[in-house]
Amino acid sequence: MSETEDYSDVAGFAQVINSRLASEARVAKAIGFGWLCAGGATALCLFGGGVAAAFYGYSTTQSVSASAEQVAKAISEAFSRATIHTAVDGELTLSPDAALTLSLGQTVKLTEEASVALDPNSSVRVVGDFKVDVPQPSKQQLQLDTTSSSKELPFTQYTVFKGVAFGSGYVVTSWNFDLADTSRPYYQRCYYEQNLEQGIAATQTIAVDGSPRPVSAIAKLPFDFDGAVSSCIWFSG
Repeated sequence: MSETEDYSDVAGFAQVINSRLASEARVAKAIGFGWLCAGGATALCLFGGGVAAAFYGYSTTQSVSASAEQVAKAISEAFSRATIHTAVDGELTLSPDAALTLSLGQTVKLTEEASVALDPNSSVRVVGDFKVDVPQPSKQQLQLDTTSSSKELPFTQYTVFKGVAFGSGYVVTSWNFDLADTSRPYYQRCYYEQNLEQGIAATQTIAVDGSPRPVSAIAKLPFDFDGAVSSCIWFSG
């Protein structure tokens, strides 16, 4: 084989290799372009998703106030329909200036073991009509059908006396009732009474219908006027 033939074989082989390399380069370039396109498409999808998420988040922030109102309304309705049962055990102490009131229709139920006590120095104020079980004479004592010598039917009144020991005598409060209205006295008188000797007693009016009546300076019964007035027992109905 001559040198010319050898050279032509080498050149042909090189040309074949170059052609194959060029083909592989074009294939690699096509694959690279495909990956580039895929990357661009992925980036566009991610960008679109991010924009959509941003718009969704913005829309939710615009309705925070309305959502809060809806949640508050739902909680309020749940509490209004709820029934709460409580059991209190122990001692309940209120401050001296506290005021305890019950709403209309509200009740407080105590168990058989429970007890309620008031401080000896406390006071109770009742608002409204308050009926007191006032002692009343019997029909036999009143004798309503009894007439006078002129055959006229007299009017009938009776008096309830409330007395307490005070000093050397007594403080007596008289409640005068009329049968036309026995729910409360029409007249009240408080007086100091002291026994001077056997069968003889002296009295001194100190208050009428809750108003003190100062004792005259010439009164012969020495006693503590202010203390006696504080011992009067006035009708509380």
